Amino acid sequence: MSTAEKQSAPFHYGWIILATAVGTSFASVTFFNPVLGAFTSSLETEFGWSRAEVPLAIALGSLIGGIVSPLSGALIDKWGARWIIFIAGVGMLLACLGLSFISSLWQLVLLYGLGRALAMSGMQPGSYVTIANWFIQKRAFAASIVGLGQRIGMATLPPIVLLTIDITGSWEQAWLILCVLLGLSFLPAVIFTRRRPEDVGLLPDGVHNESNNLEGPPTSESVGPQMDTLAEQLAITLRAALRMRSYWLVGAALSLTMMTSGAINFHQIQCLVENGLSAKETGLVMLTWAATGALGAIVGGFIAQRITMRKTMIVSLIVMSVTIQLLGRSDTITTGLIYAVTNGIAFGSHVTFMQVIHADYFGRLHVGKIRGSMQPIQLGMNAIGPVLVGIWYDHYQHYDGIFIFFSAIFLIAAGAYYFAQYPTLAHRRS
Repeated sequence: MSTAEKQSAPFHYGWIILATAVGTSFASVTFFNPVLGAFTSSLETEFGWSRAEVPLAIALGSLIGGIVSPLSGALIDKWGARWIIFIAGVGMLLACLGLSFISSLWQLVLLYGLGRALAMSGMQPGSYVTIANWFIQKRAFAASIVGLGQRIGMATLPPIVLLTIDITGSWEQAWLILCVLLGLSFLPAVIFTRRRPEDVGLLPDGVHNESNNLEGPPTSESVGPQMDTLAEQLAITLRAALRMRSYWLVGAALSLTMMTSGAINFHQIQCLVENGLSAKETGLVMLTWAATGALGAIVGGFIAQRITMRKTMIVSLIVMSVTIQLLGRSDTITTGLIYAVTNGIAFGSHVTFMQVIHADYFGRLHVGKIRGSMQPIQLGMNAIGPVLVGIWYDHYQHYDGIFIFFSAIFLIAAGAYYFAQYPTLAHRRS
């Protein structure tokens, strides 16, 4: 057998896993901030709810998701994501259906909060932890492809909601359409997802080597030197990660970014409308933002394979700190589109790697547990962001000051990544 034959199997089942992960990534967007943001004006008009009340649904979902994430992460590590995705998907479907019948604020908060909690603690981590296990050398590229599902969802679901409401005059019909799209997008993952390539006699990245012992859990010997990384060799456990400065710096950067990006994603539609853009112009800006985000995810994947995820995320955060100021000044379609392109590319790249950066630092064997351990604070911060901005807006009737604050937060997060060095051989000795 030639060297090439030893290194590359004729077909890698991981590509099927990747395709289904795109679907679950898309499904998660049903309970992401921009989608609820698309409903906000209609809900405020019909029920008289304030700009700070509607995000309470996001806050509840993020808080519950944060509480559940350590458990779901450990279960994904042990059993795989297949049944986690199934349970999350069914729960999200029921919540989405229930949202088409709401008539009071507590119903919105309860049902949307449930759906969001399942998306954040089940559907989304199930996608990315699985991909982190199936790919090592190609992880950045694979993550960028999974990120396409999210960006496609961001590009299509809010405009679908706005268009449905505009045509039918019914926000209830928009929730029913989301139910159909949600069910179709997560079902393939329930059928095809497997925990790790070693579970089905394969190796990460499609590498094929008949001399490898594929029985039992993956080891640095089983994955092979041609794809091994120091993080994979170390196979860092949660207990070991807690003793590393990088764990706390990465966690801080992720938490700060979750707060700011979550708030911006929810409020950017209302900000554009308040700036004077029409519903159609706002829809075009959001479509462009999400579409360029898809481009950013792909370009970021290629760049990260050459300069590391860490450096790519630092650059994207710096760009985001500048471009968020464009959002508050987007009072014409031209300035809105400039914001959409520049921020969309940076955000699309960054948000994708936020889901798999843990594996880049600590390896894949315990990534679900490590990722889950960071989620309570991250999702707690994500819960605070939209409500904080809503309170600011209700008091001051503008977004200027809070956006300046968010620019500073993005720069602080970039600094945290700068000082969060990758593990060294000293961690093996410790």
